[in-house]
Amino acid sequence: MKNIIILDIYRNTDYRISKDTSGGYGTANDFGNSFFSKILKKKMKSKSDWPPLFAAYTYAVLKKQYSVSYKKIYNNSNIEKYLKNYDYYIIVSSIVCSDIELQLIRKLKRENKNIISIGPYASTCSENYLKAGSAVIKGEPELFFLKNNIEDITNIKEYINDHQTDINSLPYPPWNELIEFDDIKLYGKHKSIPILGTRGCPYSCFKYCVYPLQQGRKVRQRTPQNIFNEIMYWKKKWDVTLFIFRDPVFSINRNHTLELCNLIIQNNIKIHFVIETHLRILDDELILNLKKAGLIFVKVGIESSDSEILKKEMRYSVTNDEQLEKIKKLHENKINISAMYILGYPSDTNETILNTINYSKLLNTAYAQFSIWTPYPGTPAYKEYEKKITTDKFSDFSQYQLVYKHKNFNKKQLKNLLEVAYKKYYLRLSWIFRYGFKLY
Repeated sequence: MKNIIILDIYRNTDYRISKDTSGGYGTANDFGNSFFSKILKKKMKSKSDWPPLFAAYTYAVLKKQYSVSYKKIYNNSNIEKYLKNYDYYIIVSSIVCSDIELQLIRKLKRENKNIISIGPYASTCSENYLKAGSAVIKGEPELFFLKNNIEDITNIKEYINDHQTDINSLPYPPWNELIEFDDIKLYGKHKSIPILGTRGCPYSCFKYCVYPLQQGRKVRQRTPQNIFNEIMYWKKKWDVTLFIFRDPVFSINRNHTLELCNLIIQNNIKIHFVIETHLRILDDELILNLKKAGLIFVKVGIESSDSEILKKEMRYSVTNDEQLEKIKKLHENKINISAMYILGYPSDTNETILNTINYSKLLNTAYAQFSIWTPYPGTPAYKEYEKKITTDKFSDFSQYQLVYKHKNFNKKQLKNLLEVAYKKYYLRLSWIFRYGFKLY
């Protein structure tokens, strides 16, 4: 039997790096260097993390046929102990750790190892991975391995997978083998795991969003029964009570969502779950059913308070008044909210950013996430701004650094505004008294 190792390498930093966020490109939560930003970085880094879903599913698929190991490593440390024991080395790619991933590939290539890179970043920007000595699977690697044997990958080239395979056929990722399972509590006191319901996102913000690069724009769904069966598996066998849905837009199919809610409610299953969705999707009936089924936390993209800025970047949302009403309805149902904002849009000014910060305080959600607009490689935005890129390191595309020449800000100025946003948001009495003493 072939021995395979999936190597997931990270840089040692004082901030959290996650390869599962930003559509699998990954983010690095470097909030800045102010005293408060350092506190936030430390708190975020202490949160439990998990491998990106594409790596976890790849592990699950390969495990059915091969001997497979998964290792999370840092800065090429102790890599020598892995050099003699495996027939194939699968590298989990990301933009935020791409430099160290390429170093690892070159090191393995000098040892004449069989190397395969997977994930949205290597899939979209394969040239450097191919040059370093790795084969690249373009598209969703777990679906590729459902149809192909690893022995068929013999040359340094690209292998292409389409989006035609039914995602209901994917096995459950064995999280108990991939993370420190007994201790993982991603939200409060609940034992937690990530879970997948749908893939694909049809929304117009694909101009700068990377989700469609790997998953496509067509929405593909697991059946509600299939999702429910996985929930029951983890609850009964492993006592998991909190599920983190990693769908780009949960509830994008209203009937599909209601059917899943009904399965949970009718079977009287006591669980909680977290979703990321679009405010325009949420109506009173859907919110009520999600709450009854166990929804306790929802992430929504607000991005900017200025509708003209959003329109220029093809980001279409509900009006600010509608946002206020829907967030009020979520609050009334005791559903916590994380609102996500983007600073540094190409047409942003100091005034529009401060307006967005003030608007975030008006919404006063449990959490607010501020990041910096990033023209990711592979997106239409990158093609538009390619000649204005100010860094030669793709690992700088972390969502927390300015990487292009902005007409109104330099890198330091925008980072200062990022620090101001977090400080002004969380160091308010109205936030502290509402959430600070209640959130875990």
